[in-house]
Amino acid sequence: MLFSLSFYIFSLFLSYTDCTKFKIPNILIITLFIHLIIFGFLENQLNLYSFIISVTILVFFVIIMLIMPTMILGGGDIKYMMVIAIYISPLLFPLFLLLSGVFQMLFLLFMQKFKRRRIAPMAPAMFLAVAAAQMIHFLGFYL
Repeated sequence: MLFSLSFYIFSLFLSYTDCTKFKIPNILIITLFIHLIIFGFLENQLNLYSFIISVTILVFFVIIMLIMPTMILGGGDIKYMMVIAIYISPLLFPLFLLLSGVFQMLFLLFMQKFKRRRIAPMAPAMFLAVAAAQMIHFLGFYL
């Protein structure tokens, strides 16, 4: 219970900060990570495969950033995705990635059409994708 509750509370703060300042503060990511480790351990929610996915995300984006140094994706988004990988079930991670891409595309279209901005915050899209993936799984439509 505290595992999920801490994730959702901190993710709301991260989403708000990303929407207003286009930044994801390291202190929030670190605090969320610590909470997930502590509550995940106490509630037996941690999974070795989640940590493997998290490290794979880091390696993938480091390679991408070396190949494409002008990429718009920020470091906070990558760190948040790594924390999400620790939180979400490894079986739900592919669904999360798919939904995250769809929501990010919709947010970007909204920002370009109505706000006349070239970029859109990614943390709210990822947060919404986690919630949607868990809801789809809970309702029995996925795995």
